[in-house]
Amino acid sequence: MPILITGGCGFVGINLAEALLSKGEAVVLFDRRPLPDEARSALSAHPSALAVIAGDARDTSALAQLMREHRIERVVHAAVITSGVQRETSEPGNIIDVNIGGTVSVMEAARSAGCRRVLYVSSGAAYGQTLDEPGPLREDAPSRPDTLYGITKYAAERTVLRLRALWGLDALCVRLGTVFGPWEYGTGARDRLSPQLQLARLALQGEAAVLPAREVRRDWVYSRDVAAGLVALLDAGRAAPALFHLSSGRDWAGFFPRWCAQLQAAYPRFSWRIAAAAEQPNIECNAAADRAPMDVSRIAADARFVPRFGPREATGDFISWIGLHPRFVAAEAHEARHKDGGGGMRDEG
Repeated sequence: MPILITGGCGFVGINLAEALLSKGEAVVLFDRRPLPDEARSALSAHPSALAVIAGDARDTSALAQLMREHRIERVVHAAVITSGVQRETSEPGNIIDVNIGGTVSVMEAARSAGCRRVLYVSSGAAYGQTLDEPGPLREDAPSRPDTLYGITKYAAERTVLRLRALWGLDALCVRLGTVFGPWEYGTGARDRLSPQLQLARLALQGEAAVLPAREVRRDWVYSRDVAAGLVALLDAGRAAPALFHLSSGRDWAGFFPRWCAQLQAAYPRFSWRIAAAAEQPNIECNAAADRAPMDVSRIAADARFVPRFGPREATGDFISWIGLHPRFVAAEAHEARHKDGGGGMRDEG
């Protein structure tokens, strides 16, 4: 039976579709925007069936009809607005409507269609201020979200778990670390791009990068590991408790100088340096302070998933992937379309 991915034309959705198709699974991508041409070409190289359907995750009736017509039994709900401060200020109602209301719609449609598993893709941002404490954090650490993004992710998690209890629906929640890697792009509903992608774009353009003087610690996870971990959770037995972490379980300290050195080796016109005193970096790290890592022992025990990609493995794989997809990384027509109004929702990143 096909697996449905909401927000399937975004960063994590494309990675997950690629992993599922390579296993011989049929996949339905549901999104308000089109699948970028280069991603469509890459996914079509797999012999398994792929369908891309336009729609809004808040449309319960359209989702239920889709699930019945395609005989969907498993759903990955990854559609979300990943909002920054400016969007929180200007459109809080839309963020809440998509991130929480869309989750309720997916759960209602899955119940109506008799789906046997729903996997909700959440974020470490649901921990909020708890991320400021020493880690690694276990799944029972308190959640104290302090942004609309984190608040809505936490509220959506609790909604999924409450409806699981009320309806007997097999639903799981998974909090991702900070994702980077293949198929990241600006979708119009994701306000921050990873520093890794920012640097790759400068490398392709042969420009100079100025890194912040201090490297902020993040709980990085490579997008191929995210896809593999989500596949493992789709296949795992029913779990209680039903909340998991999905991150690398590795120490990424000092990663960015090594990443820049590898980019420079591949693209000699690229240069980089650490910002001098009072110099403004041209790379945004998207965090003001270190964030605690998340413990990943539960997903290893219950879903038998162990991440493959640490800093060295991710660097080598990502450099190779960029070499195969330089136009996609450089953010050409696919990204311009979304900024000009293609918009919609995207998956977690």
